[in-house]
Amino acid sequence: MTDKDKRIVYLAEDGVAAVVAPSPKYLAKGNTMDDLLIKSVPENCRDSADIVDVDTVESDRTFRNAWVTEKGKSTEVDLAKAKDVAKDKVREARTPKFQELDIAYQRADEAGDADAKEAVVVKKQTARDATADTKITNADSVANLKTGMNEVITEVEGL
Repeated sequence: MTDKDKRIVYLAEDGVAAVVAPSPKYLAKGNTMDDLLIKSVPENCRDSADIVDVDTVESDRTFRNAWVTEKGKSTEVDLAKAKDVAKDKVREARTPKFQELDIAYQRADEAGDADAKEAVVVKKQTARDATADTKITNADSVANLKTGMNEVITEVEGL
């Protein structure tokens, strides 16, 4: 493969894999991937840096902040970190639902409708508990985690 089909991967200071792609203009000037590695990768991260084929780098960015790498390997998804990312995505998805439920609670309160208020309380608790759903916490693979996360988000949005 040519240099345009290569990527530099390294473990950044924040513990997430960084990926550097060469620009065609950079390569056209006669620069190499080794030159780019020295230019782009911080000195304290070079021990983990490697030049890999582009097709070995993760293409699904769902859990991008859970990518890791080590010398001699391309990127891979750390399942424990991915579960944290999934929980964050559920939190993002439930924010508008909480706003909607707050309004429903206020309207039920103004109407003196105790049953409607209780129904809202139950829905809000279900939304709060969504990050602890076993579809996320017990996922044994990235594929199962992605499926479970999407199911939990759909459930929260449907409250």
